[in-house]
Amino acid sequence: MQPFTKETEPFHPFLLQAMDRPLTKPKASLLPAPLPPLATFVRKKPLRILYVTFLRYPNYGGLSNYITSLKQGFEKAGHDVHVLSPVQMPPHVHEHDVPRIATHARAYLQTHFGTAPDTIVKNASYLYVYYHYLKQQALNTYDIIHTQDLFAAFLLAELNKTMRKPLFFTPHGHFTRSRIAFNKMTENSLIHRYFSAIEHVGIAAAHKIITIASSFHPALRSDGARSEQLQTVHTGIDFPYVAPPPPSSSLTITFISRLAPRKGHETFIDALALCREHLQNTAVWIVGDGVMRRHLEAKVKALQLNQVTFFGRREDVPELLAASDIYVLSTHNDNFPLSVIEAMFAGKPIVTTGCGGIPEMITHEETGLLVTSGHTQALSEALISLLSDASLRTRLGTNAAAFAQKHLTQANMVQEIENLYWMAMRKNGPETAKEFF
Repeated sequence: MQPFTKETEPFHPFLLQAMDRPLTKPKASLLPAPLPPLATFVRKKPLRILYVTFLRYPNYGGLSNYITSLKQGFEKAGHDVHVLSPVQMPPHVHEHDVPRIATHARAYLQTHFGTAPDTIVKNASYLYVYYHYLKQQALNTYDIIHTQDLFAAFLLAELNKTMRKPLFFTPHGHFTRSRIAFNKMTENSLIHRYFSAIEHVGIAAAHKIITIASSFHPALRSDGARSEQLQTVHTGIDFPYVAPPPPSSSLTITFISRLAPRKGHETFIDALALCREHLQNTAVWIVGDGVMRRHLEAKVKALQLNQVTFFGRREDVPELLAASDIYVLSTHNDNFPLSVIEAMFAGKPIVTTGCGGIPEMITHEETGLLVTSGHTQALSEALISLLSDASLRTRLGTNAAAFAQKHLTQANMVQEIENLYWMAMRKNGPETAKEFF
């Protein structure tokens, strides 16, 4: 079946079938056959590598930073690296084609399903135009294609059927699961069925799924991933050293994150209020911007926490961390947060939660302090421990820096992923399914 037929435009027929029935895993006949053992391949340089994302790039946030670190690292290793994102599509596509396709998508959904959720209309419209943009990008000239989100993985599943390129997928979150958990999506709804189908296809089509943390694996297996597809390579960065300022009698607590509900700023502010008597000569820096800013500023004012300053978005994170004494990320939902990695390289004692892959880099009382997400009292007690014990701050910060230098460098990440790329290379490319859909 050809994708995006005139009869179903702009929806792939597979997505229409998925929306039209109760949520189930893809039938075995729709999934790619297991790959045969990898053949030996003589290394050649440079590899021509393409990173593809459906999301905005370049941009702020973990995914954008991850792609940039990969690109820089592989270029340092002598490879030819390119990135494709919808930002690169011509302006007329965004201004004229997307609205035109959205009108058609809305009418189609309304006719066939009696409803036309804006979430599906917008996503389907951009998928359609981005698919046709990607078809024009000489994808066959690349040795490796590495998708960075479920939507890019979905599109490349179709485009790769004839190219037979080694196809990699790195998820940076659990799209449907997290939205259901935070009441942004109703289970087994039309929206859930639509996005779940996209996830299942992206997972099934990948030759290898490189996860930034092993915490991804149970959910991916539940969504159909095979054990041999899964490989964890922790995020690595090239973090610049910035000399700390001279010692001072005052202390600084820093929290760097987008100001969003899931990042746990309210828990942090409540914890500060509980330990306010320990905050003499202590500054609190909240760095980042987002939808919660006005609410959080009002909360700080109401609690009279005069120590707190909102910095907004900053480009000088290494300098801010160098000037800090304690780093906090009281997140409710995360994967392998970049800000924690940066604080580790800066040699700071860290208080964070056990969400996602954080325990894969922070070991309680060795490389930081872990508290239960949303537990205000525990967070307050951890802050008091660090504020009152300089030796504990030094020990945790030193251990964190040593762990980061050993395990979380850009060079380590690139070497591990490069090995996976070479393993996937062979004369005719990896075996792929005849039909993904």
